[in-house]
Amino acid sequence: MKELGLQELLRYALSGGIGIASLLLMYPKVACLIGHIEGTAGVTLILGAILVVGTLVYNIHRALLFPPIFRAIGLITLPWINPTWKLLILWLPSDAEIEFDRWRWKLEDKDRRRWDEWSAQTHSLYCAAWATLAAFVFGRYLAGPPSCQSRQIFWVLFCTTLIAGMVNNFRLLYSIAAEKSSSSLRS
Repeated sequence: MKELGLQELLRYALSGGIGIASLLLMYPKVACLIGHIEGTAGVTLILGAILVVGTLVYNIHRALLFPPIFRAIGLITLPWINPTWKLLILWLPSDAEIEFDRWRWKLEDKDRRRWDEWSAQTHSLYCAAWATLAAFVFGRYLAGPPSCQSRQIFWVLFCTTLIAGMVNNFRLLYSIAAEKSSSSLRS
């Protein structure tokens, strides 16, 4: 089995841990449903649950939630994306986006590595926000409404984390667009 690197931990484990921790902190009654966990089997079960939840959150993020966000931020930061009717179909990549991906994947690993790491950080922010929101919604069905104070705290955390992800995403795309522009000028 492949060892998990920093990027995988950011994408999968962090959001899973945040989702489960948010659920247990917002809804202490759910923690009572789990019962007492002891020994290495319990730790393995917890780590497995964190990875499963994190993987689920990341896959839903990449497949359903991120494409419209990427499209909206890309329209602002990537000057070669022209608004056309295709942009209304949020999950269909435009020709400019496909060309952008081709350019990025032709780069050598060392030239693409910093953007891959930055991208992992961006996706971890998004996934942390989605995991917090999912814990809020899922916990409400398991244990009823949370206390007013915890609801406010977690809404602030969700909004702050989501906005931080969008700002980070904007800066990342702006940086990549500047690099692409300068490399095309050199060619």
